[in-house]
Amino acid sequence: MHFPSIFLAALLAVQLSDRGLCQQLPPQKFQTHPTRMNVTNWNHRRFRTSVAAERSDGIANNCKDLLTNLHDRVSVLATLDEDLRRRLENIENKMGQFETNNMGRLDSLAVQQTDFLKRLDTLDYMERQTKRNIDELKGDLNQERKKEEAIVLRTARETTDRLPQMVSNDVKLDSLGTLLLSTRSAVNELNNQLETNISKLSNMVARGFKHARRNNRQPTNFYDTRQPTEPLVTSCAQDVPTSNGILRLQLTPESDPFYVRCDDELFGGGWTLIQNRFNGKLNFYRGWLEYQTGFGNIGGEFFIGLDKLHALTSSAVHELLIMLQDFEGNSRYARYNLFAIGNEKEDYALNLLGEYEGDAGDSLTYHAGSKFSTFDNDNDGCVDCSCAQSRNGAWWYNWCDMSNLNGKYFEENYNNTPLYQGMYWDGFRGPSYSLRAVRMMIRPVNTDGDLQSK
Repeated sequence: MHFPSIFLAALLAVQLSDRGLCQQLPPQKFQTHPTRMNVTNWNHRRFRTSVAAERSDGIANNCKDLLTNLHDRVSVLATLDEDLRRRLENIENKMGQFETNNMGRLDSLAVQQTDFLKRLDTLDYMERQTKRNIDELKGDLNQERKKEEAIVLRTARETTDRLPQMVSNDVKLDSLGTLLLSTRSAVNELNNQLETNISKLSNMVARGFKHARRNNRQPTNFYDTRQPTEPLVTSCAQDVPTSNGILRLQLTPESDPFYVRCDDELFGGGWTLIQNRFNGKLNFYRGWLEYQTGFGNIGGEFFIGLDKLHALTSSAVHELLIMLQDFEGNSRYARYNLFAIGNEKEDYALNLLGEYEGDAGDSLTYHAGSKFSTFDNDNDGCVDCSCAQSRNGAWWYNWCDMSNLNGKYFEENYNNTPLYQGMYWDGFRGPSYSLRAVRMMIRPVNTDGDLQSK
């Protein structure tokens, strides 16, 4: 039993006790016989009777007031007990959800670790094979060097045999010594060049294995004689023509291609749009699966999807640009020089957010490190609430937010919306103003932009 329930039981016991106390006060009776006593004694008894009656009435009134107060307090305590029980149930549900998520993540990490160890064993085997090939190559090169030395010596003998017979032995010896010195110099030069080539080859192989381990994929085959394929288009920042701003990207040869919308006007161009809202025709209050895969039309309002956003930001370090506009036509921007999110097992957490610049105010740094939440997958920092449900949106909620760019779109009363309910940015117009348009876009940080706005 909870503490408020125990306290409530004690108060009920006190109430019953007080009722018994009040009921145990019987009215006092006085028998008077005016014929058998004098007038003085009769008056005294009458006075005592009236005093006792007044005292009994006062005790009854006090008991009634006490019972009324106890009843009011019991009602208040019952209300508090119900509220605390409801809060405890919410906290228990949250703890159960956290425990379930953590167990799933631990199982996933164990599977990933097993897979990584298998790949590491494969890479070690390939490294041993490559070293064996290098040793064989060294042996072949040594054999070639010996053949070259033999050819040089045979040439020297032939040259010596062709010298005129009238040349003295001293001249022959001098010529032979000069030839041997030049031959030795040529052999040393070939040996140095061979060692340099072997060292470069070893470094290239080592770098290939390090790169393969870092990216958890197979190393480059340096002995592949096939012609290189056409480079992949992985970003709007590449010098590739678009069709009405639409570009087809493919991040790796094994991944599936997908289409994105590009912006070539803002801050030097090369931006990939990841979210676009401007008329409120598309509902953004959606569940976890839809935010994973993305929704909408890239020619209109849309969200690119958390899976694609993670793939883009993990393929290269990106920066983030957010363009905001109110219903009066005023525009502001917020730019962060680093941006990346985690994978599904990390709940697409906002793992990387760089320094802010712009004129809209910094309303995203508060969310750095937070996980993504939707109304059916609560990952925020609030213990006894769901920010996605109370904010009518989906975002990297902390406890809860300073921005909510996937919130509800208001066409009417946009400047006096319910607090934190609209598509708002705290640094620009505040939490009770729902903006008219929002665009979020990313670009690799190594892109050379002219830093000039539209």
